[in-house]
Amino acid sequence: MDYKYIEQLLERYWECQTTLEEEAILRNFFRQEDVPASLLPYRQFFLEEDEMASERLSKDFQDKMLRLVGEEAPTHICKARRLTFMRRVRPFYRAAGLVAILLTIGNAAHQSFTDDAEDIKAAQMAEGIVADSLQQITIGSPEQQSAELTAQPVDTISTLPR
Repeated sequence: MDYKYIEQLLERYWECQTTLEEEAILRNFFRQEDVPASLLPYRQFFLEEDEMASERLSKDFQDKMLRLVGEEAPTHICKARRLTFMRRVRPFYRAAGLVAILLTIGNAAHQSFTDDAEDIKAAQMAEGIVADSLQQITIGSPEQQSAELTAQPVDTISTLPR
């Protein structure tokens, strides 16, 4: 049987030019029982690579390493959180909400004060209209000592009749 393709893959593997699929082909080939004698030295390498891939660190690995270097395990473990766009923008939303609430309250307060002022002004105007519709009593000079009724409202003192 001719194993030229496997030998070419091995040459490319040592030159770091193989793809993941080609490396999987090599691993599968060396897992077989009938490997040619010329390729037997490479079999052990690929089998050990498979064994090493299946090994995992134990759960107490970090504690063991810390004891070896003479340090204690940290009591507080800080985990990294993924920062999304929404988490970055959230403070701006809060600030915008606060500004919107303050503007709403300010607008409501301003509206209530201006409504009160307009109500007072309207009441004064209504009183003024009622007062203008009545005849105005004017007092003449002290010599006259009499009251005179006029039909027209008097705006200034200089327009008073004498």
